[in-house]
Amino acid sequence: MSEQQTLTLPLPAQKHYGTWVRHPEVEDASGRLALWFVRGGLLWLSSADVAGKSHFVQALSEDHPQVALIDGAQGSGTSIQQLKSWLKACEHHVYWILDLPAGALSPAKAYAVFHLIERAKEMNRSLMISWRCEKGEMNPPELRSRLFMMERIDMAAPASDEDLKAVLESVLFTMQWDMKETVLPSLLQHIPRKLSSLLHAIEKLDDYSRRNNVKMNAALAVRILSA
Repeated sequence: MSEQQTLTLPLPAQKHYGTWVRHPEVEDASGRLALWFVRGGLLWLSSADVAGKSHFVQALSEDHPQVALIDGAQGSGTSIQQLKSWLKACEHHVYWILDLPAGALSPAKAYAVFHLIERAKEMNRSLMISWRCEKGEMNPPELRSRLFMMERIDMAAPASDEDLKAVLESVLFTMQWDMKETVLPSLLQHIPRKLSSLLHAIEKLDDYSRRNNVKMNAALAVRILSA
């Protein structure tokens, strides 16, 4: 097997997800977000599973310079410290997007989100929160009540193999990973057709490829994923 060729290019500080792939399962969200830039307001972007929300909001922020995109996975400290850092990042913008990691938040971060919603209302700013969570993870009660008052928009992963393949190709292109054309069809045959499962499989193959310095092919991919 030939060696994996890694390009020595400077990587941006912010994670980039590649070219956004628009497919039927995100059309409603895309249309509603277009109205958000006209009407403003408070929105909650969610999904039942991995659906590319972070990719989506990054694409929005790149296309619309009036948007401040806040990475909710970064930062620590008290809720006041967290809130101050978020407000500093978006003080000169009209539209705010807070992209939160899936699942339960720490108490400090959860209260910071609550206060960010209140501050957006006071300052007449448009705020969208991107967050996937279970009902029992919407704590504290103050945050839960604010979320339920916001308009909720749901996204879903691609349903067709063609759209799934397009999304995965975009991700692989951004990873600078040269994968043989036979690998993706093999993934779609051997891995459940869920975006989360397929992305996890790609991460596993990428890790193996880097550790063993080999270029991935279909047969090797199937053997690794079946182990």
